[in-house]
Amino acid sequence: MSTAKRGPAPPAIAEVARLWLAPPVALLASCLALVCLTSVPDVVTDLEPLSAANERFVGWAGVGLIVALAVAAVGVLTAPRVGPGPALSLGAAAAVFGLALGSDIVDDLQAGLAFCLLGLAVGGLVSGAACMSLELDGRWRSASLIAWVVPLAAGWPMVTWVALHDAEIETGRIALHPSVWVLAPVSAVLVLWSVLSMLIEPVRVRRASEAAWESAWSSLLTVCGVTALLIMVLGFHPEISAAWLRPLVVVVTAALVVALVGVVTTIPTANARMGYVCVAVTGLCLPTCLQLAVVVSDAGQARVGWPVPALLALMGVVGVSVGWVLADRVVCPAFIVVAGAAAGSWVMADGPWVMFASAAPLTLGAGAAIAAGIRLSSSGAMELRYAAMTVVGVIMIGVAISIPLGWSLGGAVASNVDDARAAGRVLVGLTFAAAVLAAGYTATLRPRPVGADGREYRPSMAEG
Repeated sequence: MSTAKRGPAPPAIAEVARLWLAPPVALLASCLALVCLTSVPDVVTDLEPLSAANERFVGWAGVGLIVALAVAAVGVLTAPRVGPGPALSLGAAAAVFGLALGSDIVDDLQAGLAFCLLGLAVGGLVSGAACMSLELDGRWRSASLIAWVVPLAAGWPMVTWVALHDAEIETGRIALHPSVWVLAPVSAVLVLWSVLSMLIEPVRVRRASEAAWESAWSSLLTVCGVTALLIMVLGFHPEISAAWLRPLVVVVTAALVVALVGVVTTIPTANARMGYVCVAVTGLCLPTCLQLAVVVSDAGQARVGWPVPALLALMGVVGVSVGWVLADRVVCPAFIVVAGAAAGSWVMADGPWVMFASAAPLTLGAGAAIAAGIRLSSSGAMELRYAAMTVVGVIMIGVAISIPLGWSLGGAVASNVDDARAAGRVLVGLTFAAAVLAAGYTATLRPRPVGADGREYRPSMAEG
């Protein structure tokens, strides 16, 4: 009696739900992390209430940065064993409490708790959403990575516009609290997907630790950790005179840039090096430049309407699409576009559509650069986890150090439109220089092509 061979069993309902929900969950996690990041327009407009509540709030921002780095490092390094579920669920839970505390700060204890919880939320959400791809394959892997990148490239104008047009409060605020009818379902979906992933225990990408990456990891973590410690130390000493504090901020920033450049030499593969440069430059420069551009324009004769930031976000989405499809060819041109847009944005125009004309190519080029960087870094599990750690570090450090740097070089804290314009010009000028250098460096690299599944293409012996 012959027996017919049976094909593979269809996936269970839970596995189908996990796969189909992965891209929306990655998108929601990235959006929630974006909201949890310190809001530049809220800080510059609520500086006096924040100082009155806690004059050492900058030091607590450094503590929050350390918490974010620690949570992200643990999340990405343990993801091949435990998956993204613990980091995602922890970040979602911390976001609920952190946003509630950070949206209405009245005393010093609340400020410290808010910075720590928001840092924990950002570290868990960003690292967890990135590491979701370690247990996905094919189109699900690409879709989840794109969904993770889109808010980080295109969400800054919308978040800034909402913060500027939200109801004013007399107390300080470091983050924008969404409606509870939005925050509660988003957090619940993230936690439920995390629990589902941990219960199913899908096959994850596992790779033994490579000795070649030890220097790269130690260098990146050391640079980010030391920078966070310096921000904390300087922030906890408000009695330092401005004559000493200004050069200290400039020296710390210069040392950070030099150290981040030095990290490139420790990265072992060309794709990972190019991905690191893309993520580091855009993460440091894009958020604050776009936010200050919207702040200056909104303070002009006519306030910025919602179509302007919506179109800027659309340009970011287009940039991400172009960067993902043409990852191995678009990096250098994308940085050239960023450099040209930064040169045009130097005027920091106060007209909404004039601002859009200069900020749109900046958003387009930066979106293409960061998407191409993540696509190139997705050729291996180690490369992708390294890129995720870089995203957390550079975005949080860039937001934390941009306001003090603008004050040090621009003359005053950006508490009014003229000071915001001066700070924006400083940061846009630095963005121009960084983009030019990044374009020159990436032009010398030859990344390996990346296939449709995100894997690095390696030619066979017959193909040469």
